[in-house]
Amino acid sequence: SLKTHLPSASQTRLEASPRLKCIAGLESNRSDSDGERHEGSSKHADGEEERSQGHEGTEASGKIPNRDSGIDSPSCGAEAEGFSSEDRIEEEHRSASLATETPAGDKRDSTQDEDSDLDEGSGEDPESLEIKSQKLLNIAKELLQTEEAYVKRLNLLDQVFCARLTEAGIPAEVITGIFSNISSIYLFHHQFLLPELQTRITQEWSCNPRIGDILQKLAPFLKMYGEYVKNFDRAMELVSTWTQRSAQFKSAVQSIQKQEVCGNLTLQHHMLEPVQRIPRYELLLKDYLKKLPAGAADHRDAQNALELISTAANHSNAAIRKMEKMHKLLEVYEKLGGEEDIVNPANEFIKEGHFKKMSAKNGSAQDRYLYLFNNMMLYCVPKLRLMGQKFSVRERIDIAGMEVQENAKQNVPHTFTISGKQRSLELQARSAEEKDDWIKVILATIEKHKQNSETFKAFNVSCSRDEEHTPDTPGLMSSASTCETDAAQQERKSSKKREKERETCKGCSEAFHFTKRKHHCKSCGAAVCGKCSKVSESRNIRVCKPCFEVLQGAEGTAGGGTEPKRKLEVRSQLVNE
Repeated sequence: SLKTHLPSASQTRLEASPRLKCIAGLESNRSDSDGERHEGSSKHADGEEERSQGHEGTEASGKIPNRDSGIDSPSCGAEAEGFSSEDRIEEEHRSASLATETPAGDKRDSTQDEDSDLDEGSGEDPESLEIKSQKLLNIAKELLQTEEAYVKRLNLLDQVFCARLTEAGIPAEVITGIFSNISSIYLFHHQFLLPELQTRITQEWSCNPRIGDILQKLAPFLKMYGEYVKNFDRAMELVSTWTQRSAQFKSAVQSIQKQEVCGNLTLQHHMLEPVQRIPRYELLLKDYLKKLPAGAADHRDAQNALELISTAANHSNAAIRKMEKMHKLLEVYEKLGGEEDIVNPANEFIKEGHFKKMSAKNGSAQDRYLYLFNNMMLYCVPKLRLMGQKFSVRERIDIAGMEVQENAKQNVPHTFTISGKQRSLELQARSAEEKDDWIKVILATIEKHKQNSETFKAFNVSCSRDEEHTPDTPGLMSSASTCETDAAQQERKSSKKREKERETCKGCSEAFHFTKRKHHCKSCGAAVCGKCSKVSESRNIRVCKPCFEVLQGAEGTAGGGTEPKRKLEVRSQLVNE
């Protein structure tokens, strides 16, 4: 048997091993210096008092003789034998010790231990499966917690903001334009998605641990977010406009924002929540699929749900990018002190930066700032302000017809020239890298603008050809088509005439140019210059002089008579005609 055979064989090899004899010698020397402890240990080993005969005791106890000395076996200076045979001896020695100390009912050999180690590293280990199950549960709980918080946000938008503004007398079309279909979104999450997640995760998870089936079933209803996302830009504009022009709207919104439930966030921040929610579902579901075993019953449902949610998330991401661009335009608008036509969806901010403007007269350098957009460049002068950096626009330079070239001056490094229809500028960058980067970006902007202009021209040419094409039909049809052609030509002539009129001031009939800027009357829409227009202080809008007089009369009329309004309507009709 293993129990009786291995000790004798080990003993024979141990006595023949000079290395282990060396170990025994070290142990005996140590036992002389510490006699009391070794005496007690020898008494414990069935009365054997001599440690020199302790090889059998070592075999019985399963301990290496030099264990207490802190000296490992490989540190012994014996060079007569290789370590491979001694390692085999020590392995047999440990096996014999385990056979001696392990009860008969718990016998395990080394091969069983190795198999158990392999099992622990494999994916079939019960412990690892338990860890994966716990991770899946954590993801499900995170989904539930975020869904509960999201439903509270929807309740705030639908049941608080929307209801309070309705009570304040804000027109129904304005409220619909701001909140779109938020009521339908709130009902879907509050009555369907949230209750099913709560039931599954808090009550049924032990017997049915899955969420993919719920999300797959309800994911098609997320298409309703498309309407909300498409209307989001218009909703932001309405909130901004009504906050500036309606005291009731501003008061109602600010009173709600002061409440604790708002968390010191504005209405615009809460309106962004539905746009951000769909990408949140996508991220959680991707994480859930990574932790889910490939053969799990919920894998197919979760994969199908992810495909449906990813489609809806693409629309939300596009709206978020538009929102970020709009925020940047608002930031530039504030720094420029309310410069007109900046906050426009057609404008795309590209780059900004400080420069030194080289004077052509005396060669002096002046601090300047550039804002580059897809269709124009703003040449600005810094203004000293206590609250943040402000700038005033010195010149608008169109991208159309702009050229940029590098200068080679030894006394003034890092300079380049920007030439446009309105003005040419010689600028000095702070470094060569900055100069090269700006030249590269400006050239790319010019090229992109050219491509867009050519595409637009080609589209107009194709449309004009379609309008000029008339079918060759005899008789009355031919005369009718001729009449239609004449009418179309008259319409084109009148449109060209109106376009020419727009290029001149309605008041003084002078042509607009870069020093005589064009403004549009906010009442009748006429194109006027700065001299022929005035700003209404009560409404903070620019109007032409005739409309300004009418507005002044309307404000001075007691009870707000209807006669000034009729004059405005008649004037706007005349201008449009």
